[in-house]
Amino acid sequence: MPTSPPRPVPQDSGLIDLWSLRQDTLLELPDETVGAPPAGGFPEEEALLSTRWGETRLPITAPVVLLALERLSYGPVSLDNVVAGISAPDGPGSPERDALTPLLRSMENVLVRSLAAKDGRLVLSVVPISRYARFRPAATPADAVLRLSRFAALRTHEDGLCAESPLSGLRVVLHQPRSAWLVSCFARPSTPREAAGRLRMPVEDVRQAMAYLEASGMVVRGTPAAADGPGRYSFAEDEDPALVPWSPHDLMMHARSRQGRHDGPVGATGDLADAPGTEPVAARGRPGPVRVPLPVPDLERVLDRDPPFTVALEARRSVRDYGEQPLDLFQLGELLYRSARVRSMGDLRAEDGGPSVTSRPYPSVGGAYALELYLTVSKCAGLPRGTYHYDPSEHALVLVDMEADSVDELLAEARTTAGLTAEPHVLITMTARFRRMTLKYSGLAYSGLLKDVGVLQQTLYLVCTAMGIGPCALAIGDSDLSAHALGLDWRTESAVGEFVLGTLPSEPGGEGPLSAAVEVQGHDWHVRCSEELRRALAHTAE
Repeated sequence: MPTSPPRPVPQDSGLIDLWSLRQDTLLELPDETVGAPPAGGFPEEEALLSTRWGETRLPITAPVVLLALERLSYGPVSLDNVVAGISAPDGPGSPERDALTPLLRSMENVLVRSLAAKDGRLVLSVVPISRYARFRPAATPADAVLRLSRFAALRTHEDGLCAESPLSGLRVVLHQPRSAWLVSCFARPSTPREAAGRLRMPVEDVRQAMAYLEASGMVVRGTPAAADGPGRYSFAEDEDPALVPWSPHDLMMHARSRQGRHDGPVGATGDLADAPGTEPVAARGRPGPVRVPLPVPDLERVLDRDPPFTVALEARRSVRDYGEQPLDLFQLGELLYRSARVRSMGDLRAEDGGPSVTSRPYPSVGGAYALELYLTVSKCAGLPRGTYHYDPSEHALVLVDMEADSVDELLAEARTTAGLTAEPHVLITMTARFRRMTLKYSGLAYSGLLKDVGVLQQTLYLVCTAMGIGPCALAIGDSDLSAHALGLDWRTESAVGEFVLGTLPSEPGGEGPLSAAVEVQGHDWHVRCSEELRRALAHTAE
């Protein structure tokens, strides 16, 4: 049966290198310099470049400088028409090139470099996203072995797909499907020549594209690994001691939840201010068959009984062995009251009906207080076995209607994770109502939630230590297990932290948990706080 002859591979054609400014960059040229500049340029004149990172004044030292700036203000253009070979880093030197190169280097963090077909259609663009971004492509050999960086990630973009990496201050926008196909060819080590054959593309086009991807950090070049035999290659990022400990997800979260290594919105930007739905400042407690009001401690007596702060801080430790006696409802009530209750509620802008805010014993990023507490109880005098939601406004527990097997699974998971000798007396599952944080903050919402978890865990540690309760924070939990057990939609509310506690095992001589620490401190823990602190607590209680 006759077969069709193979399609010929296109001859080398080459792509056009285009230059432009980031869309959020404004270039202002001096009025008197617009048009044909006089010989010798305008050394006394300057152009003003306004960027997301501030303003820069660019001296117009030669006619070619003014001409290049005018061209850049038009959009993606070829500067090779201004100075031949300016796109090639190893191009021949000339007075025009010597005048223009320093200018372009000073604007490097706002210059978008694109490759386009000869019909003008963009193939890919490299966009700076950091004030320190540097993009200086060098020729990539046709037989160089390349691979996608293990830190690179592809996602949708308004102009197609884009590739990003936390290691790079650049974003690569892939404007055409074939551009994405080309990138996918390097999911495993490959060469530009091999990729050109697979996609029936000119080798020169692939070389140019890979030079851009390599200079942007999206692909990395391999070197022969002689120890592993022929055909094996090693990549520097796989052996770099600074990168080996990082997972791609952790490094991306670090880079994207702080300013500096991206150009996305960060902070209280109000981007989602008009999103449908609202999120109450404090959940009023889930409906359930049983509601248990918790005892409220007498803070005056707590002040008399508590150790000094430094004693509690020095005595803080994780406890994984429990005593025979269970916790009781009074201890649980005091712990939650001192750690997580709503102390007061008010409005940010009461005069125009602004959003409500709360004050609680632990701090929260932006006062969002997106965390909810679910207590799975194994042993607590006065409280049946089960899972309860804590209502911080009413200082009460509401029984969650769930299967007994789910209670067992939550406690068993916590016991295994913490390495406990028995079930914890109480497991505290910290969930996050994500919208409470994400509607307010862009970029840092999830990292802010984790900070909230950390400060709440430390608050629980210190209060437990002062009360003589054995605390232990868990390093990790099972989000799917808790969502299933608690009946939550994990996309809107999910577990982000866990904490277990129980009574302390009895010690020889009946010494309390802080006796050794108190002895080291050299004074009695039953000290009276300063009058200033007492007045502050009295004001808070009101």
